[in-house]
Amino acid sequence: MAVALTGGAALLEVRHEDTLPDVVPAVSATPSRSPSAPPSSAPPSPAAAIPGALSFLTLKAGKAIELHRYAGGTLRTVNFGTATGEDMYATPSPDGTRLAINTSPDRDRIAPGDLVVATSGGARHVVAKDVRWDGGNTVVWTPDGSALVAGGVRYDVATGAAHPLPDRPQYLAYSPSGVTTAYLFQGNDLQVSTEGAGATRTVPVTGLDECERTAGCPTSVQAVSDSGLLVALGNVNSDPSHVYRTVVVYNTVKRMRLQLGAFEHVWFRPDGGLVVVTATEVKVLDQALKVTHTYPLPAHDPAAVMFYRA
Repeated sequence: MAVALTGGAALLEVRHEDTLPDVVPAVSATPSRSPSAPPSSAPPSPAAAIPGALSFLTLKAGKAIELHRYAGGTLRTVNFGTATGEDMYATPSPDGTRLAINTSPDRDRIAPGDLVVATSGGARHVVAKDVRWDGGNTVVWTPDGSALVAGGVRYDVATGAAHPLPDRPQYLAYSPSGVTTAYLFQGNDLQVSTEGAGATRTVPVTGLDECERTAGCPTSVQAVSDSGLLVALGNVNSDPSHVYRTVVVYNTVKRMRLQLGAFEHVWFRPDGGLVVVTATEVKVLDQALKVTHTYPLPAHDPAAVMFYRA
């Protein structure tokens, strides 16, 4: 399942003319809270020093739903009960205490289903019904953990109140501080919007080699930097597949890829750095794209989905 990108060119040097104006305001995110029981803990591991939170989620029908989360120097495992045959996709809340799940009454028809939030131990409540979960429409948490976005609609977790979003965004991603969003717009274009920066930018990606070779060229947004300068993109798969792997890291101003060698995932940090995951390692890069730390990739279920929160 891994998609590897190799490049022999030198790392792209980010100069002043490559960056966007400094329009990112200071943000103080309110952490989401949950009354659920505390998760189990394990002794520190070499991966515990990775900045932020690196998580592995296992979702298999009839099996325990487990989130293994490396954060704050400790590995914590949270059990969200047993997965049902209707559970299709899931993503943990920013603080790792809750799980948003897309369900389907008929996965063969990609039928819309319930949007569910589960807490530690397996307690569930239905946030909304008849919610799309097909490619690009699976559930995403807002950075403060108060709402979910699925099928182009924002749902309040506590009340279920629904608010359709402009453009009905697909493959929506929030930046580390939540000030920038990026999503797929009208086929092969991206929309990138940063608070305080004025108009939303439309960024074509058709110049990429992958877009000349396949209709599923890198347009599924996996992550976006706070400035909106960089986006991590994956290929668009046919339904009902959902894309988690990164294929290209793209400079939206110079409209060119960054040469980072082989990788499987790339995420951004509030300090302007990157977290790059390969088949065996987790590398932390600074703003100049220099590797500052390298950690072994923790052992995990090969079928687990990987998440990162700065």
